[in-house]
Amino acid sequence: MKKITAMIILAIMLMASQLWAAGSCVQTPLVYQNGSVFTVNLVCTGAADNGSIPNTSLETDTITALKGKYFLYTVSAYPTAGGTAPDAADVFILDASGEDLLGSVDGGTTANKGLNLIHATLKKTTMPYSAYLSQAYFPVITGVLTLKVSNQATVNANYTIELVFVR
Repeated sequence: MKKITAMIILAIMLMASQLWAAGSCVQTPLVYQNGSVFTVNLVCTGAADNGSIPNTSLETDTITALKGKYFLYTVSAYPTAGGTAPDAADVFILDASGEDLLGSVDGGTTANKGLNLIHATLKKTTMPYSAYLSQAYFPVITGVLTLKVSNQATVNANYTIELVFVR
């Protein structure tokens, strides 16, 4: 009986540690200027074991509000006030087809305007970029968008990714 109880306690502890280890992002959509500007703030906390966050798709209600009406205008990243400073890290905004709207090619760093967008102390902003066109552009939102962050290894790091959309 003692072995079973000990195994149950161990299993509960292992499950809880997995929950604590996972990184996350909390989304807050905001509308400004009579609906002509729509922002989504993703306040992220890196995992307790390796600082990562899972790829995070914008919520269905947000995509429904944006779809066919808004263009991605800017992407900003900055340390969340009062939190643990993040490492310099790379940001990708992936559309439904997997294309990075910040210009990376095959998930790499070629032409990626999201390269080192996350900084330990500064706010940094970029515009969407087309590697194919070799210029900035403003893609209309036609489906799901997913935030992907690479190379952020500070455990429990706190940073905010701000997406600004315009009509």
